[in-house]
Amino acid sequence: MSKAELAILERRLRPIYDSLDSQNYKKALAECEKVLKKHPATTAAKVLKALTLVRLDKVADAMEITEALDVAGAHHDEFTLQAFVHCYRDSNQHMKVVSLYEKIIQVDPSENNLTQLFMAYSRERMYKEQQKIGLRLYKDLNVTTYYYWSVMSLILQAKENPELGKKMLLPLAEKMCETQIAKTGYTEGASAELELELLILEGQEKWKECAEFVDRGEAAALPMAPYNLVEKGMAYLMKDEQYAKASELAVGVVENMPDNWNVWKIIISATLSQVEKLVGSENEEDMESARSLIKTLGDLIVRIQSKSEFKHRAPYIVPFFAHMKLGEISRKIPGMEDLTPIFGDKVKQMLLYVEKFYTKPVCFADLQLYFKDMTDEQKQEFLKGLTLWMSGISAEEQAEGDESKVWAIILIERCRRSLGEYEKMTADDHRSLFQQFIAQIAAKGRSEHAQGVLCNFTTAHLWDAYRKENDAEKFYEMILLLEFVATTNRTDPLCKLGLVRAYSGLCATGRISALVKTLDIKAIQLDTMGHMTFPIYETSGRFNLAIINNTQLSMMYEQAEKEIQDCIAQSYRNGKFTAIPRMAAASQKMRLSAQKTACEVMNRYLSSLFVLDDIDQITVTLWGDEDPIGEKRIDWKQLIDTRDFTVIPYTETPDYENLLEDMKKRTFQELIDISELRSTMCRALGAVGRVTHDNMEPRLARLQLKMTVMEYKNHLEHCCKEYPSFLIPSKLAQSPAPQHLAQWVHSGGPHMILEYLEAAVKLVDILDSGEHPDISLVGTRTEMAKKLIKLIEVPPSRNEGEKLPPFWMVDSIIKSSRALQTIAAIQVVLRLIEKVVLKLAKNVPTAAPESLSKPKGKKEKKAAEEAIAKALDECKAVVFLEHIRAKHVELRSAGNFLHSHFSQMLAYEDKHVPTNVGEGLGKAQLVLQEMSPSVESRLQRSYLNAFEDMHTTIKSRF
Repeated sequence: MSKAELAILERRLRPIYDSLDSQNYKKALAECEKVLKKHPATTAAKVLKALTLVRLDKVADAMEITEALDVAGAHHDEFTLQAFVHCYRDSNQHMKVVSLYEKIIQVDPSENNLTQLFMAYSRERMYKEQQKIGLRLYKDLNVTTYYYWSVMSLILQAKENPELGKKMLLPLAEKMCETQIAKTGYTEGASAELELELLILEGQEKWKECAEFVDRGEAAALPMAPYNLVEKGMAYLMKDEQYAKASELAVGVVENMPDNWNVWKIIISATLSQVEKLVGSENEEDMESARSLIKTLGDLIVRIQSKSEFKHRAPYIVPFFAHMKLGEISRKIPGMEDLTPIFGDKVKQMLLYVEKFYTKPVCFADLQLYFKDMTDEQKQEFLKGLTLWMSGISAEEQAEGDESKVWAIILIERCRRSLGEYEKMTADDHRSLFQQFIAQIAAKGRSEHAQGVLCNFTTAHLWDAYRKENDAEKFYEMILLLEFVATTNRTDPLCKLGLVRAYSGLCATGRISALVKTLDIKAIQLDTMGHMTFPIYETSGRFNLAIINNTQLSMMYEQAEKEIQDCIAQSYRNGKFTAIPRMAAASQKMRLSAQKTACEVMNRYLSSLFVLDDIDQITVTLWGDEDPIGEKRIDWKQLIDTRDFTVIPYTETPDYENLLEDMKKRTFQELIDISELRSTMCRALGAVGRVTHDNMEPRLARLQLKMTVMEYKNHLEHCCKEYPSFLIPSKLAQSPAPQHLAQWVHSGGPHMILEYLEAAVKLVDILDSGEHPDISLVGTRTEMAKKLIKLIEVPPSRNEGEKLPPFWMVDSIIKSSRALQTIAAIQVVLRLIEKVVLKLAKNVPTAAPESLSKPKGKKEKKAAEEAIAKALDECKAVVFLEHIRAKHVELRSAGNFLHSHFSQMLAYEDKHVPTNVGEGLGKAQLVLQEMSPSVESRLQRSYLNAFEDMHTTIKSRF
């Protein structure tokens, strides 16, 4: 197509592009129809219509269009190809982009089409195929860049298969590189060849050659700062076990950059490695060499400290690090059992560090790393030294605006808590300490930074009490304190994050939404922080908000992956090859994120139950648009945990780290299990509907139905076993928002859905055999009503005159939400069963059989009986359908009863929050009590919104 023709086409399609860009998809569809009416042969307009249908969630209709156009031998202009790519990517069918360009290059092997195919292979990690395309581009166009693309493809193959990489792929890449460099030399002003050479050497673990390579003059062209290049060289020397040389280089660096902690670690590691080699020897000279190495390190530290004069932290942290790393090995060297004469007394060094750097917020984090290596005596000595130092600080006069004393208090209390002193305190001592902290937080003129740190430490203390004692009053006091600080402190995000975490266990969706807006969480942070809000809207019955929240998260993943792929493509074009492996790993991490998969599965689940009306569209959505024939499956074992639990800091003893690690594993497995349960349920429900689809091969549809129902059953049994009914969510402050899987699987709802799915399997077998089903297949209305009554029994139970506990509404909201989901799922499966009967039942009469005349004789009598039996059998299908429709009435009744329970609970006079707030806190009690009415009001509003949303759902869906 000529440039003039392309210009005309672009002008013709411009209104469609504008409508798509403005997300006005209905207008875009109308513009497509307008173009096609005038120019029916405009392929680009047809594909843009398919893209519009994809964005209108009509994927099946869109695929009908693309399948008719995306055929072998077809010629497409660049506008059509771009539309195809967007269409396939938006419908999550990325492999079709590959097949599209594979077909295109058969008829139009242009440079642009070949490079697009190369990038499509890159996205799908098809490195062997992209290697071939790179070589083809080089042979066709004789451009060196494309040759190096092929070499980079070999390196990526080697990363996927390290064994084959070392034996064949990397040596081949090395030979190809050498040959091309000998032929064309290094590209002036570029680093492509250098980066490839270094990547190949690293892949082959030729560390000596790597160290020599970065020491060459040409290495200055590599895309990194000079000091980073030196650090890289030292790292290579360490891997090559050239410890003395690495140490020598590192010493030269710290002389000029005393605060470079990475280089200090290399010096300590190099010294340790050399000493370890010498210690095993019985030669006295070797022992003397080991002693000399340690003394030399000590002299270096003293020399750098004297130069630094407390301007840098690293030289004063190194003694702790040296004690920790060399302490054990030094005991094997005669005369070096005690390192105090060389590195100084550990406690005194730590107290000196506190004295000089306590005003820096990182001071505690620096010290905490070394607490676990201290003896009990050293811990007590350190705490006594801190107390003595604090008394001196307290005696000093403080200028206005100087918060040194506050930072000293914060540091001491964090150290005391981390060293286990708080566990020895009485309840009254804890209460008194809490009172003091509130006074410091509310003090006039307190800076927002100090206020935020004080608040976070105090809330960590209160949360710990809630975790250990299940003390709802302390939990509520913590919320009040956080709200007080969040109201007055505009810059500290940690208080707001703490509130999001606290409210996530209380179904306070309204307040969470407001907090998330004020936090201004960036898109990329949603991947690591999405766990803080992910299931809240679903467990609170606010299904539309859940879908919106999940959609935003899914869009973030799509946009992030698109940007990464764009960066990879740009790196290929610019010859920045060292960045490609890291970006490919980041792309893979995004693609395999468990949080992403959980969002996508929940959206399919909730959309099918509460948004879509057309039963065919529900079937497609339940099964999954990206898996039309059932070949693609989610590999749950490959999913990656991308959640970041460090967003909420903690000051705890080393044992807490074990609790954190256990929590991470358990909550990640729960996220996987609940997502897999939803996924298997969706696929089983979708499989029922696919039995009726004309484009499905009957045997395959029936096989998939049986397999998916069995998968759902097996996984439900697994969840019931692994998550007993008495299991409660983790109460660690860093825990994700609770999933409540144990409550769901033991509520009876998933088992009711399973019963109807198993009935659907039997129904298909009965209808395939030419018989008609009996109503006993799905149970009576009475049986269903009994189960539904038990399911919707959501109000809290209590004895007469007994008050309900604080936050009593939370469990009822969660039970209501899950009950509503069960009712909606049963409604879907009943609709699908109706469709199966209408589609598969043979000779279903539309009315009752006509009365027969009185038979005469035995033969006529027998024939009449057979006719009546046949007619009655044919009527069984009609009776069965009427019975199914009657069950819909039971579902509507259950929904109405659930709504009556909502009204009943909202009429309760029991308070939602603890009544005794701040007792024993003196004036600090007033600070908390002032916040209580607004917090309680927000909770009540959130609960009301949850019930209103569920009521709207009941009215619209049942």
